[in-house]
Amino acid sequence: MFKFFGRNPFVLFYIVSGYILVFTLWWGYLLASKNEQAFTEKVELNHVAYEAQGNKMRYEDTDSYLKLYSKYERQKVMILGEGLFFLILQVLGLLQVRSIFSKEIELAAQQRNFLHSITHELKSPLSSVKLSLETMLKRQLTPEQQGKLINNALSDVVRLETLVDNILFAAKIERDTHGFANEEVNLSDIVELVAIKCQENKKNIAIRSEIEESIYYYTDQIGFTSVVMNLVENAIKYSKPDTTVEVCLHQSDSHILLEVKDQGHGIPDSEKKKVFEKFYRVGSEDTRKTKGTGLGLFIVKRFVEIYKGKIDLTDNNPAGAIFTLSFPK
Repeated sequence: MFKFFGRNPFVLFYIVSGYILVFTLWWGYLLASKNEQAFTEKVELNHVAYEAQGNKMRYEDTDSYLKLYSKYERQKVMILGEGLFFLILQVLGLLQVRSIFSKEIELAAQQRNFLHSITHELKSPLSSVKLSLETMLKRQLTPEQQGKLINNALSDVVRLETLVDNILFAAKIERDTHGFANEEVNLSDIVELVAIKCQENKKNIAIRSEIEESIYYYTDQIGFTSVVMNLVENAIKYSKPDTTVEVCLHQSDSHILLEVKDQGHGIPDSEKKKVFEKFYRVGSEDTRKTKGTGLGLFIVKRFVEIYKGKIDLTDNNPAGAIFTLSFPK
């Protein structure tokens, strides 16, 4: 029985909720019945006493009966009104509890997925670095072979460093919105350097950049670099091999716009808002093949919010997604 409820956590909630609502309706019915019964008994007693006094006038026309009936009607309206109000409060409360319960279950699932993915993300490069070092220790290699293994190990170390930086940055950006610098930064140079760095990817994704020169903005250089890197790497991650990722930076009189376009599978409309939540990743953790921790787009959104900007996610044509960041000048 407990295993069944563990697999279906909402079943017990629905059972308890149904019991509470049925009990409330039954309580209201009993209270209304008691009120009617008390009125009937009083009327009968008064009627008998009234007739015993030899009165000829109908008892139902007397002031005594009218007062009793008026009191009965007021109590009936009070029971109905308070019962409905109490029932509405119960329904709203149960809906609120269900919403909170649902969010907690979703968060717990996302955290489990995060632990699953972070374990893989840490173990994979560490195993690769260990294998490269063991190979160099146990075998006599040519300088070319050694150089290749060293480059692979350095690449994995950079991957680990990026992962750790993302985790630390996500923790910082969530708890502290005032710890970022506000200095004049050349955004054009940052976007250009990120585009060049990301060009060396294993999926042969071409990075096509369209960057207006000398765009300056007061922001945090490290934070903005992390934002651009996360967007471009995310686009590469979900792109099909041998396609193109476009990175565009330009400005108008009032805004600075950064666009990153990919030609991947795109993001369903139902998940366009969810992808910016912490730990959230599109698809099932058991079936997805892409790497990641679900922190990249969360970092992007929080950073944009800190600097009073906006982020839009739209579909690319014919396939893929477009992330547009807009910062007020």
